[in-house]
Amino acid sequence: MVMAQVQTDQVKQLKAIFTRFDMNSDGSLTHLELAALLRSIGLKPQGDQIHALLSNMDKNANGSIEFEELLNAILPDLNEEVLINHDQLMEVFRSFDKDGNGYITAAELAGQMAKMGQPLRDK
Repeated sequence: MVMAQVQTDQVKQLKAIFTRFDMNSDGSLTHLELAALLRSIGLKPQGDQIHALLSNMDKNANGSIEFEELLNAILPDLNEEVLINHDQLMEVFRSFDKDGNGYITAAELAGQMAKMGQPLRDK
């Protein structure tokens, strides 16, 4: 019962994350949106790995990933520590979004990264 609840919570969290990264709200992720989502949950795939993942996950061969395809691909490997909850994610986002407009500008990102000892270069 506890494991089922953990998985249900993870599915809800993953759906919320999926929705956030579905930039055009079409119910699917492009390879760029998929890469951003995977990085947000702590995975660091390289470009060629992302294309391979997209090919392997894209069961209907439409060139994008729907939520069910993503869920079927990663749910077996999820553990409690992989996904963070919405409140934690929003807290981190707000720490970067200094003017509170819902977007993180390059200046806001650079400022926060510098404060964390990771200054950014123009590249």
